[in-house]
Amino acid sequence: MSGPGLPIRPIGALLSGLLLVLLFPAPDLGWLAWVSLIPLLLAIDGQSPRTAFRLGYLTGLVAFGGTLLWMRLFTVAAWLLVTIITAAYIGAFAAGVRLLAGARRAAGLWVVPLSWVAIEVIRSVGPIGFPWALLGLSQYRTPLVLPLARIIGVFGLSGVIVLVNTIGAHLIAGRRVTLAAAASYLLVIGVVTAAYLTNPTVTPDSGPKLTAAVLQPNVSPMARVDPAVAPLTISGLLVLTTEARRNGAALIVYPESAVPADLAAMANLRESIARAADGAVVVAGSLMSGPRNGLVVLNAQGGIIGRYAKRRLVPFGEAGILPGEFPPTVVTPVATIGLAICYESAHPFMIRSAASGADVIALLTNDGWFGRSSGPAQHAAHAVLRAVETGRSLIRAANTGTSMLIWPDGTVAGALPEGRHGVLVAAVPVGMPPTPYVRWGWLLGPFAVAVWLGAVAPQAVGVLRRHSVEFLRLAAAILIPGVVWLGGRAAGFDEGIPRLLLITAMLGAIAAVGRGRLFRPRGALVSAGLSLAVAGVLVAVMQMGYAQYGMRMPLVAPIGGWVWGGLQLIAGGIALEGWLRGAVFGSAARIGGWVLGAVISTIIGILAHWGLPQEIVYWHLVTGLAFSVIRARTGDAVGLGIGRGLGDAAVMSLAGLR
Repeated sequence: MSGPGLPIRPIGALLSGLLLVLLFPAPDLGWLAWVSLIPLLLAIDGQSPRTAFRLGYLTGLVAFGGTLLWMRLFTVAAWLLVTIITAAYIGAFAAGVRLLAGARRAAGLWVVPLSWVAIEVIRSVGPIGFPWALLGLSQYRTPLVLPLARIIGVFGLSGVIVLVNTIGAHLIAGRRVTLAAAASYLLVIGVVTAAYLTNPTVTPDSGPKLTAAVLQPNVSPMARVDPAVAPLTISGLLVLTTEARRNGAALIVYPESAVPADLAAMANLRESIARAADGAVVVAGSLMSGPRNGLVVLNAQGGIIGRYAKRRLVPFGEAGILPGEFPPTVVTPVATIGLAICYESAHPFMIRSAASGADVIALLTNDGWFGRSSGPAQHAAHAVLRAVETGRSLIRAANTGTSMLIWPDGTVAGALPEGRHGVLVAAVPVGMPPTPYVRWGWLLGPFAVAVWLGAVAPQAVGVLRRHSVEFLRLAAAILIPGVVWLGGRAAGFDEGIPRLLLITAMLGAIAAVGRGRLFRPRGALVSAGLSLAVAGVLVAVMQMGYAQYGMRMPLVAPIGGWVWGGLQLIAGGIALEGWLRGAVFGSAARIGGWVLGAVISTIIGILAHWGLPQEIVYWHLVTGLAFSVIRARTGDAVGLGIGRGLGDAAVMSLAGLR
């Protein structure tokens, strides 16, 4: 795999990254998925986990950098940050493969797809879950393969694709087709056959139908929030509603936030919508008190028969908005409707929840923020796969496009392209039986994670035995403040526990397990300056991102003012960083180096802020990694507290953003 002066392995990693970019819109060459990982798999063959991580990370940088290029609309810095962080997942996949396969080459046939599926599931869940462009999504336009999603969902589809890539790499490397390889081929053939045997034929004459309509007002997101434009927006919606009903729609779906007001508080407007709908049920995107991004379901009289508020908010894009707590299904006179809004369509488990017990899924979105980029097309692709996974017709109403009516087999019965104003009406099948994926296939993802963790366990036990004392120190460093924090939650403190008590617990952890000097006078000055620079740059990036869309991120002084309140924040920041980048980082670094220290301390920082707004969690992800690098270079954790305290205060100001 190498030649004089020719870095074949990095070239292989780069090639896989480029192929992964080509899978999704645009250019949407999904067939390349079946060979996309072969160069990377050949590149990491026989390498150490550390080298494999670097090669996988290189693949991830290219893959996510290209696929998420539309994020430059929200500043180049935001695009770079997301790419740098997300690329680590492919690096972790590559390292995991080499860790588990070792010298047992045949084991890779199962280790590789297992590792990929496990990493995709981990990437998709939790407070920082980002399931955008999962590998299986690339097949949303492939009729030969798409029915697989009915059984094993997007994660299983990803696993089958990776298995085929693994077999290809195995054969290219010149290895004999072993019994294990033959069994892998048979498995793929068997699963595909089962998908077809269990895939109902959906035709215009089969099963009950519901005539549904989507409205696409094509109003700019910036104009939509302009009070002067609101009357025109509402009158335009009423005209489109009348047209939809005239064309026979029994269910009419508005886009996300189509009504620029709280529709629940506007009885006159609801009555106007009901007159225009003339007996049809209306699902209308609307603002909600809280504030929340939600919708209301209206009956023929304009009465509210159901509500839903977006549960999975867009990080930073919906700062200050509260997540909803309404159930995702509503019973109406025409059908039981599963409900989802915008970014939620990228989350397989959320749409499965909405589909359970529903006859049809209504998805409301506003992709106008993506501008003229690949973002809207990538977002729309998720809706097709969600329809096939759940076996439910999916009604996608997009403010600026693409609006679609999708059958349970993935057939797009009708679509309104981006930039078009109008109404789309079509009959869609309803009440189809639950798919195998909805019943039990969704368990494949969690099962892969459990098996993967079980496979890693022997190596972890070996490391535990070699570093038993340091593991005890690490456990103590985590648990001393952790138990106090959890105890406060259990006692009913909404904000955890009193700050002074928690700071005392952090200092106790530092005193109990801290080895070596956490404070170095010269290092402290450097770490303080660098941490302030990191926090300042990140806040400036957020300010610029919001300014591009006419929004202002206010910087609110902490309680007590910037002087006294700022000193308290810095004191708390010093305690927090002394704990995370001091005791936790130090104990973990003595086990597996500074990279492990960075990972463990950042994860603990995220968990410590679980339940707070997503923006705070993401902030601790980015700053945790950055501060860990500073800690590794300077040897000081105390100086980081200055950047931590003042930076956290700035980000907390996001709560006031609307």
